[in-house]
Amino acid sequence: MTKSIGPRPLGDALFDPETGEILIGDTRMSLRPQSARVLALLQDGAGALMSKSALLDRVWPNTHVTEDSLVQCVSEIRKALKGVSGVSIRTVPKKGYVLDLAPTVAPADGETRPRTRRPTGAVALVAALLAVAAIAVSFWLIRPAPDTPPSTIAVLPFKNMSGDPDQAYLSNGLAEDLIVDLSGLSDIRVVSRAASFSLGGGEMPVQEIADTLRADVIVEGSIRRVADTLRISVALVDGKTGTNLWANRFEGAFTDIFAFQDQVAKEVVRTLSVRLSDAERLRLGVRGTKSVAAHDAYLRGRQLENLYTAETNIEAEAALREAIRIDPNYALPHAHLAQVFSFRVENNWSHSSDADIAAAFDHAEKALALDPDLPFAHFSLGRLYTRSFAPNEARAIKAYETALRLDPNYDDAYVFLANIHIFNGRAEAALPLIAEAFARNPLPPYWYDLAEGMAQYFLGNYAAAEPALVRARDQNATAPYPYRFLMATYGQLGDPDEADWMAMEYETLGRKATVSALLETASIQDSDYRAAFAEGFRLAGLPEQ
Repeated sequence: MTKSIGPRPLGDALFDPETGEILIGDTRMSLRPQSARVLALLQDGAGALMSKSALLDRVWPNTHVTEDSLVQCVSEIRKALKGVSGVSIRTVPKKGYVLDLAPTVAPADGETRPRTRRPTGAVALVAALLAVAAIAVSFWLIRPAPDTPPSTIAVLPFKNMSGDPDQAYLSNGLAEDLIVDLSGLSDIRVVSRAASFSLGGGEMPVQEIADTLRADVIVEGSIRRVADTLRISVALVDGKTGTNLWANRFEGAFTDIFAFQDQVAKEVVRTLSVRLSDAERLRLGVRGTKSVAAHDAYLRGRQLENLYTAETNIEAEAALREAIRIDPNYALPHAHLAQVFSFRVENNWSHSSDADIAAAFDHAEKALALDPDLPFAHFSLGRLYTRSFAPNEARAIKAYETALRLDPNYDDAYVFLANIHIFNGRAEAALPLIAEAFARNPLPPYWYDLAEGMAQYFLGNYAAAEPALVRARDQNATAPYPYRFLMATYGQLGDPDEADWMAMEYETLGRKATVSALLETASIQDSDYRAAFAEGFRLAGLPEQ
């Protein structure tokens, strides 16, 4: 291993090859010695292919180990680097790995996974303050000139100026709330969270960000807490010129956040002299609760839900139940609990599948009963009807179409609808929807490519499926879905060696690469498509049990 003195940059983190520590902000993560050596070698040759044999020879000299040992190390490194921007490890099937030092889009099952630092309860009060920014931005934007296309807006993650890492998480999470607020307006386009967050927080000029995201207006801001006072700065920036279109700074007591929100909203309305429809005025900035504590618990639950492990799934349930305990009429935690229970069943984390499935439906329906106009509630219920445990094509389509009607900026809904067609044997109908989603989203998440790969697979276009699935895997190396279809695709292409390599990586994620296990968790409902899926696994040489 190359000699190094002290930590060296690795994306927006630091890596010390001597101690095996990765420093992410104030968080230190320690790799096993073998994993640290693998990462150091990959970093030394960043951008170039490091073959499996070279890594095995240099990390385990004079020792016989299987390739599975190397796969385990790479899996550990990827998990440690989750949330680190500017670095990714790309698999080159049958050959080895490449460490890329370039910005990448982090995944979400539709959303980016945040780092695992937990927010403090008090800091979540900042949520209500950022709702003020939602009102400010929306008031300015809803007056497009006649005969001009709708403005496109991108909200960057807010900068944390307090020095508290927990508040840094809240800054990002609450900017997402702003995106949700703005997405309810039909007269503007809002860039997705995954796209805008992938470019925020760095040194890229605003005009370059706007060009990349195809945005007319950029929203950026910062938050600072000084003793018991909060200070928030918000600016709307012209994407072409980089000049401020509007900017303001607000200060208020930390303990009186909701009254302060009303005060600032009135100031914004007076200053900008704008009008909103009654429906928009009522909806903007509303999170479905007046309880700061409930909103705090919800934000913690949403973060944990997106970390996608058995342990965080249980913790997400606890946080979301806490939000409901504080405010029983809060719809959003119910909608997210439906996903938590669904994820539990889909990933075999459940001790009682029947009970968890029933709980998923109970919470989805409760969310709709509490707030029939909540787009995510319709999405959550629709998703349940696409799962193998409760397939109902008509209800799924109705739910997704309702979500899209309520939120015209819900670009991801095109892919959700495409997946329904794929699951039910109509892959050809999915391709135009996928193309529309790609056209609307400048930096699409991994599951757009996954949908394209699935559709091409079931249409028999295996050569077209493979690159799409590889892109999906490289964007989110810890998501199981691309590996499943890559195994089947390589089987159909007559390349069992690459299929075997994918199977090894799939099993490092804690899943079984057998035909029966893969079919058990598949959401494919069409019998011919399921048969084609199974055929790919068998051609790849996977065992039945």
